[in-house]
Amino acid sequence: MNEIWVHIGTTNQAARLELKSVSGRSGLGVMQLCFKFEASCRHDASAQRPMWFEGKVSAFGLGSSSGYLGRLVVESSPVTLHSLAATTTFTLVVDLDHRQLQIIEEHRTGGVKFILEVTGTAMRDGSLERIGVGSIEYEVNQSNWAAILEQMQYRRLLLVELDAPDVNRSAEFAAALDYYRDAEKQYVKHEWRLTVEALRQTLAALVGKKADDEDEAADVTAAAKTLRKESMNTTVGYPPRAEQVRLALKFMCDLGAHPEVAGTEKHNAYSALLMVGGLLHSWQPVKPRISAQASAEKIEATQAAPATTV
Repeated sequence: MNEIWVHIGTTNQAARLELKSVSGRSGLGVMQLCFKFEASCRHDASAQRPMWFEGKVSAFGLGSSSGYLGRLVVESSPVTLHSLAATTTFTLVVDLDHRQLQIIEEHRTGGVKFILEVTGTAMRDGSLERIGVGSIEYEVNQSNWAAILEQMQYRRLLLVELDAPDVNRSAEFAAALDYYRDAEKQYVKHEWRLTVEALRQTLAALVGKKADDEDEAADVTAAAKTLRKESMNTTVGYPPRAEQVRLALKFMCDLGAHPEVAGTEKHNAYSALLMVGGLLHSWQPVKPRISAQASAEKIEATQAAPATTV
């Protein structure tokens, strides 16, 4: 049951607290989990008596990473039940940072289980006295947890410490970033193969192509050899080299489109997210390059062409 009882003085079960829902929201440098409770007056001892609640919350089901998350504080104080059988709602919140959520994501196998230990005080005859509350277990299933991560805008930063790139760089880049965001959503849902498939689409969209336009290992090899040969005669900057990284990553992510290959696992999807996110962060379109040999051939062909008269 998602409920705990408030004991005031010698009166047991003076009020009932029921955990109704869990949601998330983002703040300035922090994210919050919000636990919404409904309080109901079950005895005169809790009527017309302002109460303040607090406590701590822990996460479980994460293996050795299970444990304390942070302090619970009431969002609006005090909680007052004005008459017998009256009800009211209040919210307990806990601040989380990006690293805590990342640890949860690395270790959860489905949803997330929370244990809330709630304590409180109540006003009596002008002074505060401790009241007994208790603990409650609450499990958020996987689909609801994915929605909470969206509410907290988790991974609005591309991975760790990477600011989201400017979507206005180009139409191709905007399309690629949309695919990348889809990859992040699939990762949160534990859809490892679909994560890699979305990254495959990301890498192709960067250069205005479809994912199936480049899926040959020979193309990757040929492009690398060509660039290597050019680098012996001229300076090759970061954008052309990044294009080789894009081609190699695209070849890696092509595995996500082939169901006959051994199943894509979490670590495959995670490493692909890291690498593609880093590439997006510094991506610059590669201008068409004409090698010295091709340029000479073009000049020679122009000189050899017969003149035309009007």
